[in-house]
Amino acid sequence: MHFSLKQWSAWAPGLESRNAWLAWDGKPPGGETAPKVEAMPAMLRRRADRLGKMALEALYAPEIAYHGQPLIHASRHGEATRTVPLLQSLAAEGKVSPQAFSMAVHNATAGLFTIATRTHTPVSAIAAGAETALAGLVEACSQLADGAASVLLCYSDEPLPALYRRYADAPEAPFAMALDLVPGDDFRLEPGHAGGRDATPLELLHFFLSGAAVLPLAVRGGWTVVRSGEAA
Repeated sequence: MHFSLKQWSAWAPGLESRNAWLAWDGKPPGGETAPKVEAMPAMLRRRADRLGKMALEALYAPEIAYHGQPLIHASRHGEATRTVPLLQSLAAEGKVSPQAFSMAVHNATAGLFTIATRTHTPVSAIAAGAETALAGLVEACSQLADGAASVLLCYSDEPLPALYRRYADAPEAPFAMALDLVPGDDFRLEPGHAGGRDATPLELLHFFLSGAAVLPLAVRGGWTVVRSGEAA
């Protein structure tokens, strides 16, 4: 599967501008700050928590210039910080807040974005464990192969809540990225891998920004992202 990266944006605590990302050394960011998402109407913005705001900040970036193309929102853990209190409430009281539940579903942030931008674009919400970024990229490439002129892939995640943190099986960091993918031959996603371990979503972003030749995106699944002109 072949594709090109037309444009990108990203947000993380301490990496809040394009220049900061271009100078980024690849180390996972950390911190508790959240973006302001000033481009979104306040009535909708206040419904998003930090994870949602990070994704929205990336989607609203001027570089992305969203124009209604299909949107894919990928997140391994999704709204876990909302889900845990909901589960605790369900266990203790046998009920949950409908409003809180509505913002805990996996497509909630993408839904807010389409409401705010008044678009009726197709939206896909993806979670595939450690290979969520790969699944999002495969879905985007599939839509491009099916005729889409552009697909916007947004990935966002943050560390698990303390209650579940012991089960984390990979490095976690708070960040979001938006990738505007178009048909082209700058990159290819192909079966097979160059060995090593699964790359993290942050490493996928660093691959695009750094000019690296090859990234084994999913060793267990046997997939590699290769820059044009390079061999896997």
